[in-house]
Amino acid sequence: MKPSRTPLLPLLLALALSTAAHAAPDPRFNIQVFRPSGAPQDLVMVTQSRPLSHLSVSVGPYFSYSINPLTLVPKDGDLGSISLVGNRLQLDLMATVGLFYWAEVGVDLPLVLLQGGQNLEVIGTEGPVESFALGDLRLTGKVAVPGFRRSAEGHGWGAALTLNVSFPTGVQEAFAGDGELTWAPGLVLDYRFESGILLAFNGGFWKRPDIIFNNVELGDMAPFGLGTEVPLLRGSGITALGMVNGAIGLKKPPGQERQIPAELLIGLRWYSSLGVTFTFGGGLGCGCSLASPNLSFFTSIIWVPAKTREWEAIERFKEPPPPPPPPVDPDNDGVIGERDRCPNLEGPVENAGCPDTDADSDGVVDRIDKCPDVPQGKRGRDGCPLARTSGNKIVILEQVNFATDQDVILSESYPVLEEVARVMEENPKMDRILIEGHTDSRASDQYNLELSKRRAASVKRFLIESGVAAERVCSQGFGRSMPVADNATEEGMALNRRVEFTIQPPSDGPR
Repeated sequence: MKPSRTPLLPLLLALALSTAAHAAPDPRFNIQVFRPSGAPQDLVMVTQSRPLSHLSVSVGPYFSYSINPLTLVPKDGDLGSISLVGNRLQLDLMATVGLFYWAEVGVDLPLVLLQGGQNLEVIGTEGPVESFALGDLRLTGKVAVPGFRRSAEGHGWGAALTLNVSFPTGVQEAFAGDGELTWAPGLVLDYRFESGILLAFNGGFWKRPDIIFNNVELGDMAPFGLGTEVPLLRGSGITALGMVNGAIGLKKPPGQERQIPAELLIGLRWYSSLGVTFTFGGGLGCGCSLASPNLSFFTSIIWVPAKTREWEAIERFKEPPPPPPPPVDPDNDGVIGERDRCPNLEGPVENAGCPDTDADSDGVVDRIDKCPDVPQGKRGRDGCPLARTSGNKIVILEQVNFATDQDVILSESYPVLEEVARVMEENPKMDRILIEGHTDSRASDQYNLELSKRRAASVKRFLIESGVAAERVCSQGFGRSMPVADNATEEGMALNRRVEFTIQPPSDGPR
């Protein structure tokens, strides 16, 4: 009888499972998105361009607490999410020194004080994450860009170059280090308003090791940040902060979502007169990455020794800008300084602070009177009468209108002709006027010539009936021979259909 081989199969299965259980876990990485800046006027995660004042020092702790900074969501949704790191309390011990008003260097020692999470067996390690760990020591540097170095009390544009270098001192197994040297050059561009409001943008490149964690490829990133500081009680040193910061993963294999750990943070800050700057706040993560916390909170106590140059700079920042000098307006007309051409006489803004005048006493002030030396009369407009003398012409404001293709004067033109008669009555030395009739280019030369003669004659009869002596008026038609505008347009033809009144030289007697 042959021996049975059945017990061998369970043995092989147990061996395979044991081998799988002891397979090498995925390499780990630093999940900490919160990488603060240690200068007292930097916007927590967003750096401003101005370095610390020369030989001024700032030191202090940053505390940060994040909820679910590393969570896996299995493809099988029935299992729910797995919080590998469910919470983390971290302390960043920071120190910064300014050099020659052009540069600053600093150091950041991160310590994970407390963290916890679920069992790490899903990534190949039994038990929860290590609760206390040292992070990657980080050196920081900033150099102002020539031509964009803003002074402590100045305002306007500022720019600086930055460099962060992290050394592999952190415990990689506790997700507190990257396991090798990383570095991140960057650019800061910001603008400080006279009101004290600061807008700052950070961008750059972050060289990180290439790893695959839970089938997600991680590596180099492009960090970014946009922040603002708004004084609330400037004299008391209380300001509000807001920022969006994160990093865009530059590695993106086909079918994998791009990793963008980012946060929206807001906070309050108090610059105390003791040289201690207190900042606290919190915010939300975007959920765009494995290492994007759901919630985070932070607080810092940054100390600048009193009487140092940086302490003096912060104290000056707390002082509100001096109010502008009161405007000088002797005549109290609201027109100030050089804009007032009559500083001792009250006048409207439209007349450069000078009183309005009305030379012709027609009720239309000279600055808007198109005929400042001629009264407008009851029927005029814009300070001009319907008819007035100008050179050798009696100028009328409105055209004399006739019925179409006729010499019948429309009643709407009676006031204009009555004004012409008035001008002649008021100027008895005006010996005689020639009434000229003109047409547009439509129809033949002969037709237009005859029509213009009849229309000029109709105007002559109207003036005589209005009281003008017959020997003082004569008429003549010119047809379409003397256009004043382009007959190719309706506007031009309307201008060419006209009646003109030309003052004739004195004669020896009536004709």
